[in-house]
Amino acid sequence: MRSRAGFFWCSLWLTLLLLLPLILVVGFLARQRQTQQELRQAAANQSQLQIEPGAQSVWRMLLVVQKEEPAFVLVRADGPAHSVTFCALPGQLLVNAPAGTTTLAECTLSAGAGRAAQLLRAALSTGETALPPLYYLAATPSCWVDCVGSGTAVRFDTSSLLQPAARLALGYGKEAVQAVSATDAVELIADLQSQMSETTAANARAAVWAAFVRQNPDRLTAVPDAWRKYSARTLTDFTATDLLRAGETLAYLQKQAALTVDYVTAAVVDAPGGEALTEDGLQVVESLLQ
Repeated sequence: MRSRAGFFWCSLWLTLLLLLPLILVVGFLARQRQTQQELRQAAANQSQLQIEPGAQSVWRMLLVVQKEEPAFVLVRADGPAHSVTFCALPGQLLVNAPAGTTTLAECTLSAGAGRAAQLLRAALSTGETALPPLYYLAATPSCWVDCVGSGTAVRFDTSSLLQPAARLALGYGKEAVQAVSATDAVELIADLQSQMSETTAANARAAVWAAFVRQNPDRLTAVPDAWRKYSARTLTDFTATDLLRAGETLAYLQKQAALTVDYVTAAVVDAPGGEALTEDGLQVVESLLQ
């Protein structure tokens, strides 16, 4: 009996010694798998909470003021960078067309704003790198005022563009800061440009437009609705889906406390038949279109 009992207990201990490592390994692997699943789920939940509609989108648009001498403003709405950047382009800026060199203004008057946007994008694209889409939106001055809202106003510091003598000539010497409504902005831009050189006059438009957005960020969310409302008075290549997504980006930017709204200058020089971007000006425009 004793030998049989001893044999039983010896066999039991040997069996336990063999099974115990297997049990521990299986338990360890099961725990590791559960931990990995929990981490993946937590990462998925976190990414879903952080990404808002429009937060990762960048929109590049050529805004065109349709008139006898068309005016142009390039704008970049950058969700990741929390910024809206304006850059005025002179109507006499030279671009290459299949039939030869032309200017943005001439191209707009003869072939439309869409063609002008195409030629501008093509002029800055290289064979190795194609730039993202450049959308365009063209409207008359009165339509742009309606899109912004005629009652929308800003306080614009004319000293940011004009020297003291030029401000005095316009009657802005004593009070450099002017309260301007969207309706009066057209006249203000014309006044500023009358005291500026031809190569810098376009900057007045970008500076005034940037001021309206900077001081009225709520208008960012209203502009897409205005574009829809006044669609019969505008020309654009925005589809309904594009407009929806652009509106999401503008709505996202409007909510950002760290939103930066400013304008940059694309330097140009006189050239036969118009004006050409300098090397620095070319880099500025490329950075907006990338």
